[in-house]
Amino acid sequence: MKGTMKPAAAIFILVIMVLSVAGFALNSANFQKGPDDIDIPTVIREPISTQDQVYILRTGRVLIEHFYTGECTDCFEKNAQLEEFAARLDGYVVVNEVEGNETRLDMIGIGGRIVDISNMSLDYDILIGEFCEIAIAQPRACILMGI
Repeated sequence: MKGTMKPAAAIFILVIMVLSVAGFALNSANFQKGPDDIDIPTVIREPISTQDQVYILRTGRVLIEHFYTGECTDCFEKNAQLEEFAARLDGYVVVNEVEGNETRLDMIGIGGRIVDISNMSLDYDILIGEFCEIAIAQPRACILMGI
């Protein structure tokens, strides 16, 4: 009986070693970006596709959509405030600014939840409060707020 245990133990150890080497090789392999990985900038100044919107939300980011008409007098100021907010939360927010025929300012987050922020002050404290309530990925600012 002792004679049959030694070859079985040796085979078992050999299998463990081979699997360890294979696991290490796979773990240290440098995988390239797949075709599904899309490089999305923090500020986009043109309409984006539904596919890009879904991708942004699936990656845990919040999408702020600002659609405005050419007659809008304070839209450039609003855009500057939104861009400053997005820069402070780089990697967590994407701002989409589009001049067109409609006026809308929404924050879209978890599960496609939409918050109308058009009548709110766009200062950092107001925006971060709304952001933290709908964001999947929570930056340090949300954790410090206790939301």
